[in-house]
Amino acid sequence: MIDLHIHTIHSSDGQYAPEEILAPAQRLGMSALAFCDHMDVTAAREGCDIFPGSGIEFFTGVELSTSWEGSEYHLLCYGFDPDGAVINDFVFTHCDRIWARMDAILGHFRGLGFRLQAEDIRGWGKSVPTGVTMLNALAASNPDDARIRRYTHGDRSNSPYLNFYQDFSLTGFGREVSSRLPDLMETIEIFRDLGVPVLAHPGNIQADILRKLKGHGLKGIEVYSSHHGREEIRHLKGLAESLGLLISAGSDFHGEAIKPDIALGSVEGSPDRSLIEAVRSSTAAWNS
Repeated sequence: MIDLHIHTIHSSDGQYAPEEILAPAQRLGMSALAFCDHMDVTAAREGCDIFPGSGIEFFTGVELSTSWEGSEYHLLCYGFDPDGAVINDFVFTHCDRIWARMDAILGHFRGLGFRLQAEDIRGWGKSVPTGVTMLNALAASNPDDARIRRYTHGDRSNSPYLNFYQDFSLTGFGREVSSRLPDLMETIEIFRDLGVPVLAHPGNIQADILRKLKGHGLKGIEVYSSHHGREEIRHLKGLAESLGLLISAGSDFHGEAIKPDIALGSVEGSPDRSLIEAVRSSTAAWNS
């Protein structure tokens, strides 16, 4: 069992510390995993100290929020040096740019009639603002608002944070965040020689887009994901094979309090052996 997409508390929407993932991963009999926090490599660094001798192969990972042609894309990168200047400068610079837009994000929610102050958000904020960041802050300041109670106690409470983000990312909140994200093509070019860039949960993406991304240095796509049904998996597997892209697999685990329907290691398939070898090779380049 291999899970290459796990979040920790170093994402703003992760439940468990890196060291808390070790024991359940061993109980599940996992052979390899990667932490992929949103715009943060702290867990990648910590995992390098936690997993040696555990019987589980650990790979550094990160999930980079990017945009292209008005849409948000998440780019996974594996096998990089977590102490490298390029990755650390990149996440610091772009997280700082997003948080610099917090006044506009606050203004959006105030315009909808919510009570919200800057200190409410900053108290919850790490990495980039997510559904957890915003819903926790809004629930604390607006506990009786019927629009929020839908997520805390009502019809959207089955997976409150994901539902909230999906609902509100289509409004000005999503536009404000995505407007400050780095360009997808440029990000792939930055990391193509520093690790193994893989497009996260691409759903029903079309071949021409993947062909263009491959031309900029994309190495693989996350075919097996909790975000994908069988038809999407079949579609993506066919695209990966026809375009010569590596196949990855990850649950996108955040913890049961965040995404109740996604368990650690809940991946229907396995990554290509060639993807694992590419990540090992990239790791060896800096870890020798």
